Amino acid sequence: MKLDRLLFGGLLFALASTCAARDLSQINPPFPRIGNCYAAGLGSKTWEQGSNYWSKLSLIIGGGYDLHYDWEKPHWAKKLETVEQNIAKLRQANPNVLVLPYVDVIEGPDNPDVPKHWWALKNGERWSGWPGYFRINTDLTEVLQFNLDKVRTEICGRGCFDGVFYDCWKPDDWLVPRTAALRDGKAVVMLNDWNLPRKGFATLNGVLAEDEINRVIEGKVDFENFLGRYLRWTRESRKPVVTMIVCRPQSIGDDAFRWHKLRWKERQAIRDRARTGDEKTMRFGLTTTLMGDGYFGYDTGTMGRGNWWWYREYDAPLGHPLGPARRNADGTWQRDYDGGTVVVNGTPYDVVALLPAKHRDVSTGRVGTRFTIPSQDGRIFLPTTEPMTTAVDIEPRVTAAPPPKLRVAKLDNGIVAAQTPGGLDIRFDATGALRHALWHGRPVFTGGWPVITSPPNIRFHPENVSGGIVETSNAEGRLAFRGVLVESGQRVDFVETCVVRPDNRFTLCFDFTAATDLNLRLWRHYFAFPIPRYANATARTDAKLVTLPAMLKDGTLLPASKRVVIETADKRVTIESSISMSLVDHRKHGSEEYLLAGYPVHGAVKQGTKWSVEISATVAAK
Repeated sequence: MKLDRLLFGGLLFALASTCAARDLSQINPPFPRIGNCYAAGLGSKTWEQGSNYWSKLSLIIGGGYDLHYDWEKPHWAKKLETVEQNIAKLRQANPNVLVLPYVDVIEGPDNPDVPKHWWALKNGERWSGWPGYFRINTDLTEVLQFNLDKVRTEICGRGCFDGVFYDCWKPDDWLVPRTAALRDGKAVVMLNDWNLPRKGFATLNGVLAEDEINRVIEGKVDFENFLGRYLRWTRESRKPVVTMIVCRPQSIGDDAFRWHKLRWKERQAIRDRARTGDEKTMRFGLTTTLMGDGYFGYDTGTMGRGNWWWYREYDAPLGHPLGPARRNADGTWQRDYDGGTVVVNGTPYDVVALLPAKHRDVSTGRVGTRFTIPSQDGRIFLPTTEPMTTAVDIEPRVTAAPPPKLRVAKLDNGIVAAQTPGGLDIRFDATGALRHALWHGRPVFTGGWPVITSPPNIRFHPENVSGGIVETSNAEGRLAFRGVLVESGQRVDFVETCVVRPDNRFTLCFDFTAATDLNLRLWRHYFAFPIPRYANATARTDAKLVTLPAMLKDGTLLPASKRVVIETADKRVTIESSISMSLVDHRKHGSEEYLLAGYPVHGAVKQGTKWSVEISATVAAK
């Protein structure tokens, strides 16, 4: 039977492995701990080609033995021979490195050996969530049993591997506990649940925070919340810890179907530009990681994980931490190591770090005791006897203190900040997307930019955007952006304006023109209110009043209305819109937020069609 071949085809090879299992209790590599996701090349490179890079890594996920319901492929035997030879040499050069093969539980290729009833169906047809793969019905216990059996024999039956990495999998009650019990309970088990989950510590050694740092930068995830979840994983999970933060340059999106359509040369050009085009994001991710005992990676994201990029910060000789990280009064976090000090600034404002003795900033080379750390950036400081740098450091541009009058300023990477005397602070990126909406330094909501997709769920992206600050006075600040939203051959021209007033009010106005015929799955304008900040708040329209539930009860909260008011103990947020917007509990769809959303167009839209959307938001103290 085909299933029999899938289950037992590699058993003899597994038992014949010459690699010896090792004691993982002694694993304690120095910091920074750098990892590679999916592309280390242990099965495709010779030792001479990869040894210099591999020897510097502390964690390797996949990149040689990556399995998507294709375990029976003949080429795996040859690959495994190369993998085992490289790992044997790698253990001698770097005994601290952990190697975890990649296993995809939810998707498989168009493989005739996969039993037909294993495929997940929509409308009677297989469906794809990733180019080249189809979804598996993981509600079937036999599917989970198959994966467990294969991991037991093909991975944990080989001493060269330290455990397994399950991609796109949650801390469940069936597969993960049974995997954790392999090798007498000593198998390393790691998974990727996209965001850091809030359970699974007892049976998992770690999880992958895949591009969650990017979502922090985009204003979709609160930094303090993310850091708290990360530190908990490095404290409370099974040992050895393998939680890893991996992020990508902000210039690279996460639309896999769009990336799949690009030619190799086009992808490579994007990678080459991105490698040094956004080192600030790299530093932010690395220094956040260094607040705990995890691993870090920086690459082109889900479009091409595992680039062999290396940065001067990776070579900083920090050694081991002297204690846990601590939060400073200015909102930065700091951790001291044998070899230096790490400070990360996850706040929306520039801060000044004051050190008690001379240090050298690894990133800039400056030597001193006073260093400006921009918003969402971080620094590694090494003690030094070098002479002080004579040039004056940059001064903070946007600080937490509200300005005496309306202020609009241009920051890094095309970011524009508008601050009111009353404490409202909004940030736009170079595409015109509202990235942050803050009140006295704390997130109020996210959103304000349309989410647009075509079937099956391919997102439009902005191109050729121009604009920024138009004018600023004591009465108002005005921004304007013009560009095109693109998906394959579909195009939408847009003009966006934003008017910010000193009374904590801003208005977004969008004018759209369909430059081609459109086929739309979704067009959504929205604001998202985070659950932790708004649970038990009241929300009302002219017709209805509700208390926002702390626990998910019903998805629908308020019917569509053009005016919604949400009140907490300390503030009132008023949203007024030209389109009706309904409020739903988005936990029903996997997001920790209450979603206020309107849908101005959908389905087929003819070329030349025009429409506009205007939304105002006001924040006031109670």
